Amino acid sequence: MLQTKRAAILALVAFVVLGATDGALGPLWPSMRDAFGRSDGHFGLIFAGLAGGYMTASAGSGHLTDRFGATAVIRTGGVLAAGALWWIGVGSSWVGTLFGFLFLGLGNGLLDASINTWVAVSRGSRAMGLIHGFYGVGAAIGPIFAVAFVANDGRWGTPFLILGSIQLLVAFVTLSTARSFDLPIDDEQITSTGTADPADSGRLLALLLFWFFLYVGVEVGAGQWSFTLLTEARGVSETAGGWFVSAYWGGLTIGRFAMAWLGDRITPEVLMSRASALGILGALVLALDPGSLGGLALPILGLAFSVMFPVVVNRTPVYLGSRNAARFVGYQFAAASLGAIVVPAGIGLLADRTSSEALAPVALVTCIAMATTWATARALVSRRAS
Repeated sequence: MLQTKRAAILALVAFVVLGATDGALGPLWPSMRDAFGRSDGHFGLIFAGLAGGYMTASAGSGHLTDRFGATAVIRTGGVLAAGALWWIGVGSSWVGTLFGFLFLGLGNGLLDASINTWVAVSRGSRAMGLIHGFYGVGAAIGPIFAVAFVANDGRWGTPFLILGSIQLLVAFVTLSTARSFDLPIDDEQITSTGTADPADSGRLLALLLFWFFLYVGVEVGAGQWSFTLLTEARGVSETAGGWFVSAYWGGLTIGRFAMAWLGDRITPEVLMSRASALGILGALVLALDPGSLGGLALPILGLAFSVMFPVVVNRTPVYLGSRNAARFVGYQFAAASLGAIVVPAGIGLLADRTSSEALAPVALVTCIAMATTWATARALVSRRAS
């Protein structure tokens, strides 16, 4: 029991570091850019390295887990991420830094997918909400943490070195957890709630992969493009626009902690149905902008999105079988990473061809598509259960 609690604490700390790393990168970029003599366009290379490494690692994480166990994969991910953060923090060269971000993506992909799988299979929906809530805490702390260094002495590498040290400590402490992340799975208990018919498993997996692609795409897209929509297309002041965007991420984080508190008082399927409806409502308000109050849709969207990702990850072993969960969750995270690249980029291209309003219709169409995809997936599972 003690080792299990220690493993849960390690998972929470790892997710805080994951969030802090993502949150710190934006504020650190101008100092990195100037140090290496680059332009803002080169930021895309960093993101490409991160995303490429993350997609590769998350897609393969399940196969590695089947071969070596989740504890070994999580430990390896922590060591890879720590080493990459240190390498980036040293800042020896631009090319070396790009390779550092590639390996950081590999490490983060292994950590993210493997910990999520462990929680989904053995810890339940409340724990799933908790770890994603702690990611939000890290993402909120990250920018403040980064600015504290670059504003005082310009040492942009120091935050990376500190985060790398914390991540290495997490990996080191996993040595004392034995194989706590490899808890035996009660397949009968998990599958008794109804899995898809084996003949439908491939179709169900495809639907869930598509759902993850859409969800993370619109979540990231809303975070990246809502400020531009409000300030450039609708004349909202930059200060107010910043508060609306902050409210979006705040709703996302608060909703996940609420899920950790109330997650066992409402079934995941009911929670998803209500969240899907709320997401469509929020996207509709954003698109129609009634009374020039469309910005209020952002915290609504944040609350709606907050529970979706944890719930669907948590239901994966239920719907597709626990023995396949590690591989399938890894595939889902790879699809999510692809969505995080394609959808925001598509919004940018659409904005170039039309106007800065592009986010609003894309968000509405995507939320409707997500609800439809989820309803279709649920129908496959319900058919088997009946």
